[in-house]
Amino acid sequence: MDSGGLASLSVCFFIIELMWSIMSEFEFTTERLIIREYRRSDLDDYIAVTSQPEIYETTYGIPKNYTKKYGKRYFRLIRENIRNMRALEFGMFLRENGRYLGNVGLINISILHNHADISYYIDKNFKNMGFTTEAAREMLNFAFLNMGFEKISGICMCTNPASRRVMEKIGMIHEGTLRNELLKDGVYYDLDRLSILKNEYFTDSKS
Repeated sequence: MDSGGLASLSVCFFIIELMWSIMSEFEFTTERLIIREYRRSDLDDYIAVTSQPEIYETTYGIPKNYTKKYGKRYFRLIRENIRNMRALEFGMFLRENGRYLGNVGLINISILHNHADISYYIDKNFKNMGFTTEAAREMLNFAFLNMGFEKISGICMCTNPASRRVMEKIGMIHEGTLRNELLKDGVYYDLDRLSILKNEYFTDSKS
């Protein structure tokens, strides 16, 4: 292995150690939210939100008829994803009373190419209140300021303009539309892809 490969490997190990240290104590707050790692006691609230038909209909990665068995498996998968450098996903909770609102995180992490995708969804009863944008903005801060990623992307169904608006509000720009990219319940859907680069993020932060 050449020196460049060794250097890249060293960076990978450093980031792995960093992520594990973050997850052992991970929690930060926004004006109205607490974003933190999941606990076993969150499972029932997580299932109640994630199993909402509206979430299935507007996302491309959540299975239909979401069950408690699947939720338990997902909670275990969170740790596996961190250990294997695939994803960082967290719960978002109201600061005032601790109510679980939804999920936010970074998925499809590529250490080799130094980028990830942002992901989120929220309880149908708390839509159009700015919570998702607030959480997504904090996750973007974390991605660039703490993790040092070069690029953060996001994908949403074209039939879900609210999700695209969240990404646009946090500074992401439209890269293109993936035509007939998703087959869901026998129907093909287009997906919108948006992204923001690190230098664009810091430029926007200064303006």
